[in-house]
Amino acid sequence: MQAIEDTNVIIIRKDNLHILYKECSKYETFGRLMAEQVAQRATDIAMSLSSEKPEERVRNLLAKQTDIFQKVPQKYIANFLGISPESLSRIRKRILQKEKS
Repeated sequence: MQAIEDTNVIIIRKDNLHILYKECSKYETFGRLMAEQVAQRATDIAMSLSSEKPEERVRNLLAKQTDIFQKVPQKYIANFLGISPESLSRIRKRILQKEKS
């Protein structure tokens, strides 16, 4: 795992997490909600990769995270979108040209 920005990471062993869940139902609810969000995000990504064209994926990412290209190297964005960095570059250029027109 690699962080692109300064990050605080909290590590809790699975057995300790289960103890925490037993002792406080609010933490159990929080854990369930987090797991649901992760599962939903994974489903959204899988659906996007299987049903959207690369340009659609780039447009959607730009709409949801407008500053991502300032924060994340293009090679990581391309990998996340399931395309090559060169393709991402061409798609971004095409999108910018359409927006200028």
